[in-house]
Amino acid sequence: MPAFEAMEGMPYWQDLATSDTMKSTYFYSRLLGWEVSADAYRVARRQGLPVAGFINQLDDPTMPDAWVTYFFTRDAGRDREGVEKLGGNVLATAEVSLGEMSLCTDPAGAVFGLIEPAGEDQFVAAGEPGTPVWHEYVAVDKARECIDFYAELFDWEVRQSDGYYLALRDGAPFLGLRDESSHEDLEGMPGFWETYLGVADARAVARQAAELGGEVLVGPEEHPFGLLVVVADPTGATVTLCEVEEPTFEEVNEAESILGL
Repeated sequence: MPAFEAMEGMPYWQDLATSDTMKSTYFYSRLLGWEVSADAYRVARRQGLPVAGFINQLDDPTMPDAWVTYFFTRDAGRDREGVEKLGGNVLATAEVSLGEMSLCTDPAGAVFGLIEPAGEDQFVAAGEPGTPVWHEYVAVDKARECIDFYAELFDWEVRQSDGYYLALRDGAPFLGLRDESSHEDLEGMPGFWETYLGVADARAVARQAAELGGEVLVGPEEHPFGLLVVVADPTGATVTLCEVEEPTFEEVNEAESILGL
């Protein structure tokens, strides 16, 4: 499996905050072929490389089960100060096996994280089945303010086209931001980050998700990204599954967008 060297201000990690760790780890391990550790902080791996974490949120039953996107930082203290200065909040900070992780909210209350990994070498598995292939922020409340918040916090170059925003590094897009402030069905929501996970066969995975106790909410349907299916897992957390091909080492280029945007 190819691994990409992490770059500051880019998505690096994802946690599932779940009210039932056993149910969640079983679902994703069967669906995506993950091997999940049995530690207090459970880490999912694919072909030996860490992909995602599972945290038990029974201490706060008011929080919905959800995926949380963490952004890579080389100075967590500096970026926590930046979050507060720009109108967000830092909710908690913890030391785990992966490094120092901070849970934050943006000016609208959407949850995201910062991670300063332990060790000198930081690599991320991405761009193929069983790994993250895209991250997207759905901006609802304070949409323009929140898009500007992330761009300034992480020093992103942001390009807008037809209501969709792309964050770029060296000219290549690495995540998207959607302004859905006019969407009546989302009125009152603070906004949220979506994790796109790669699968080899979206239609087969949609059937399997239902068999494993999940629910297919959207799709499978064709999209510029590829064939997509949105699934609610057995505890209600939603995730977007995107059909991607297994890359060969010759095809992988860190300077190119994973989804060819």
